[in-house]
Amino acid sequence: MNIRVLHLGLIKTNCYLIESEEAAVVIDPGFQSPEAKAFLQAAGGKERLILITHAHFDHIGGAEALRAATGVPIGIGKDDAADLADPVKNLSERFHAHVAPFAADRLFADVETVTVGDLAFRVITTPGHTVGGVAYLFGDILFSGDTLFEGAVGRTDFPGGDIKTLKKSVKRLMTLPHETRVYPGHGDITTIAREKENNLFAW
Repeated sequence: MNIRVLHLGLIKTNCYLIESEEAAVVIDPGFQSPEAKAFLQAAGGKERLILITHAHFDHIGGAEALRAATGVPIGIGKDDAADLADPVKNLSERFHAHVAPFAADRLFADVETVTVGDLAFRVITTPGHTVGGVAYLFGDILFSGDTLFEGAVGRTDFPGGDIKTLKKSVKRLMTLPHETRVYPGHGDITTIAREKENNLFAW
């Protein structure tokens, strides 16, 4: 499995391009990206999927255009799905991001295992930053969205945020194997072991 990261928009959202022999996945296309579009178009012979970790404008803003250009379906945690069409809850109104309402094609539940080509991942619900945020676990690689960063966690002062709930989600992620690599929604890659040692929200 090959992973490439794009830093999109002024907020530098991490958009991940994941490819294997039989699969191509884009995670969190927060802004329109020629690179993400070209990546999915070039992988037309593979099974493809667009994944969203949570419904904030900087993680969803390019998803609908990417689907329209490539025909690739969009998946999101079921409890955040409604916020794709709510400019208040997805913050597009607050930050003048102008994200047109849209709907996902696939809605995921907690601990659900999803297969894309020769890849499989597990859905882990991680509420607290949003009501229905999720993380995606591909083997020993976790795409954590804005739940867990290197040395920090996501904000909880937006609609749907709750610090107590977020702490519970972070502690749940801390039960993953120490060697699990964490690819967050913003910032640098880390590991569960490093966050257990250094992240105050993990204690």
